[in-house]
Amino acid sequence: MAHDDDVVFEAVRARVLSGEYLDQRSGLPGADSGGGVRRRISPGPRQTVYFRGTPAYDTALAAGQLAPLPPLTPAPEEAVRECEELLGRPLPPLLRRCYLELGDGGFGPGYGLFPLRDTEYGGSVMGAVRQQAEWPAAWRSMAGSLLSLCDWGCGIESLVDCRHPSGGMWAIDPNPAPDDDPDVMLFPESFTFTEWMRRWVDGTLQQPCLVQDEETGIWRGATDAELGAR
Repeated sequence: MAHDDDVVFEAVRARVLSGEYLDQRSGLPGADSGGGVRRRISPGPRQTVYFRGTPAYDTALAAGQLAPLPPLTPAPEEAVRECEELLGRPLPPLLRRCYLELGDGGFGPGYGLFPLRDTEYGGSVMGAVRQQAEWPAAWRSMAGSLLSLCDWGCGIESLVDCRHPSGGMWAIDPNPAPDDDPDVMLFPESFTFTEWMRRWVDGTLQQPCLVQDEETGIWRGATDAELGAR
C-alpha cells in the first residue's frame, strides 16, 4: 500500500508541478481554438472553458491559449491536525501528504479538493464535517467517518471513508434519487482514495452517478461500464 501511495503521490505531484492540476482550464481572453465551452466563471464576460482529456484542451494547450493556474500553497500542519481532531481519526496517509506537500485543496478531481478550513470563496473539508450533524438519520452511522473531498456540480460530491488508511470512496448524487427515498443519495464506490487519484492522473476517473438497477430496482452507484456508456 505504501508503495502504491508513493507512486500515485509522485504522479499527482508531477501534474501539480506541470500547472495542469485541474480538469477545467479557462482560455486566454480573445483566444479560442474551438471546441471549448463558453461559460461565465465569475462576474464579467464569458470565458471559453476547456476540459482536460479532450482534443480541444490538447489543441489549446499546445497553442499556449490556456490561462495559467496559480501556484498552490500546502496546508499548514496545524490545519491538518485540527481536521483530524474534529473528525476523531487520522486522514488516509496519501490524502494527508497531498495536503501537507502539494496544496490546501484546489487541485484534483471535479472542481478540485476542498480546502481544509473555510474560506471567503466557498466550503471546506472541516465545514462539511460540521454539517454532518444535519445529515439524514440513515446516514448518521457514517458521520465522523466520511470526509467530503470535492464537488462535481449539481450537488454531486466525492467523499473518503477515514475508518481505514486505504480510504474507500463514497459519493452523493441527489439528482435521480426518488423523493420518497432520499437516503439512497449516499453510496459507496468500488475503489480507494489512492485508486481514485490514480484514475484522475490517468484521465480515466469519471464523475460518480446514482443509478437504479434494472433487475433489482435497487439504487446504487454506476459501474465503470455504465459510466462509460453515458
